[in-house]
Amino acid sequence: MRSDHSGIHMPSLETARQLAVDAFLFLAQDETHIVHFLNASGIDPAELRTIAREDRTLAAVLEHLLANESLLLVFAANAHHQPSEVAPALARLRRDGDMAGDSAGDLAGDSA
Repeated sequence: MRSDHSGIHMPSLETARQLAVDAFLFLAQDETHIVHFLNASGIDPAELRTIAREDRTLAAVLEHLLANESLLLVFAANAHHQPSEVAPALARLRRDGDMAGDSAGDLAGDSA
């Protein structure tokens, strides 16, 4: 892990991506979890396979975990990660990931 200017230890981009993939796979193992994620993020289930490894999708997965502490704790326990690893991984994805001009919160595109 590297430290940014604020003194927070941030993982490498690849480590952040892998943690997010682990989180995505955790959500995908439970229909309730993945449906809740899809509804909250606005991602079309038909697009999921295509965009699953995009940084903006991975960031949305981490945001979803951080918004639900109990889900975060279950993920951390099952995936052998520390809950405290998730926020720095999200920060790395936001800072250095390829967001393709989209914000992680606008995955579904324009809804107007």
